[in-house]
Amino acid sequence: MTVGSRIPSFLLLGLVLVAAALLIAGYGAAVGTGVIVGMLLGAAVILAFLGLNPRSGGGSSNSWRSSDGPSNQPDQAMIQRHHQEWMRVAGVDASALRRVIAAGAAVDARGARVELVAVEIREDGGIATLVTHTRPPIGQVGHVVAVSVTDDAGTDYAASGQGSGGSNLGTSRHEVRFAPAPSPSARVLTLRIDSFVDPFAGRAVQLDGPWEFRVDL
Repeated sequence: MTVGSRIPSFLLLGLVLVAAALLIAGYGAAVGTGVIVGMLLGAAVILAFLGLNPRSGGGSSNSWRSSDGPSNQPDQAMIQRHHQEWMRVAGVDASALRRVIAAGAAVDARGARVELVAVEIREDGGIATLVTHTRPPIGQVGHVVAVSVTDDAGTDYAASGQGSGGSNLGTSRHEVRFAPAPSPSARVLTLRIDSFVDPFAGRAVQLDGPWEFRVDL
């Protein structure tokens, strides 16, 4: 039994105790009865208010699990698609490091500044580190990065990106991984960020770009 369901019992017990105290003090049955009636009316008003505001004290800790309807449910198709794409490049960081290219480039679009900090070139692929900055009214961008990677040698890359943390609501870090490693004949690597999305409704904003970076190899 919840505390809320016990409120009527507590009120009734309190009324009885108050009426008994008044009778003992010598105020008489009429005064005691009047007090009970008045307090019952007050209790009815309080209970009616609580009934109209059953959730006024707080909400669910997971907004995407609320009862507002299917629109607040996680996008299972997106989660599955991102998982499949990420698994194709997840093991890149386990391969040997060839070199690190310090990019230090930034692109402003759609109210967000996306910075390409550096690109690790590894034996099995590459890892690009991004930092995204937004200001109100734009919130923190989504966790999943829709990204494509190309080069001037026509290499066919698999690529995927996801969030790796952030220092505040307006700053978030993402990591883009791609495979295979650029071929020796490639001279320019292009990273195109099409959008930042989140499969969990209400947790972050979807922001569409594009933001494009060209990295000299």
